[in-house]
Amino acid sequence: MDIEQHFGVKLSAVVAGLVGAVVSLGYMRELTPGRAFLYILTGTACAAYGTPLVVKWLAVSGATENGVAFLTGVVGMNILAGVFKVSERFKREPVKTFHALKNAPLDALKEKPSTESKDV
Repeated sequence: MDIEQHFGVKLSAVVAGLVGAVVSLGYMRELTPGRAFLYILTGTACAAYGTPLVVKWLAVSGATENGVAFLTGVVGMNILAGVFKVSERFKREPVKTFHALKNAPLDALKEKPSTESKDV
């Protein structure tokens, strides 16, 4: 069975995401076995299906993709937690949330004026 053709994901992204998710467990405290399994599953799924989005967004390719998949696996549960928070806000304030998301990338890239005073 060809996993890429059957599931639409690269095997290398799945493996790198799985390893990243397992590594992230070392930084978690007081996890039950069920919750640990959920973290691994979530990190692996985020890496498998999210890596192509991140790779395109960062304009990287080749071996770098596996590094992106690993890091996506490490932070997969946090990514989904953020998505759920945005979803909850969207449910309450769809228009404001849409506008915030639409403008967020540009606002994040704008250089903020320095508030430090310069002594000459």
